Amino acid sequence: MHSGFNDKFNDILKLEPGHEKFEDENQVIPYLRLLTDYRYNINMSLHRRWGSTDSPLEEGKFYQIVPDNVDDGFYDWYYENRRCYQFFKTVEMALLYFVFYRRVWIKDREALNAD
Repeated sequence: MHSGFNDKFNDILKLEPGHEKFEDENQVIPYLRLLTDYRYNINMSLHRRWGSTDSPLEEGKFYQIVPDNVDDGFYDWYYENRRCYQFFKTVEMALLYFVFYRRVWIKDREALNAD
């Protein structure tokens, strides 16, 4: 395993219960780069619609992960498949879902290429 992963996981494990948050996006961006080989940013919005474009507009702070430039096609897939499920109340949840669905996308591509 890449030593950067070990360092980041050790930092996360050292956090006290109730403090399981990244200090800022500068901790998330290098982590995503290690996992994906692409640069991503964290965008913040003060509004979101959750579930469908017809759902009520919510106000608050919501976080979304977007590519800094162009990635390997994952973000286009993620946006199409999770259009109204991208703005999360915490950076941590945005990251968890982003990484989870990236893995789903990779598995789907591997299955298609195996045929």
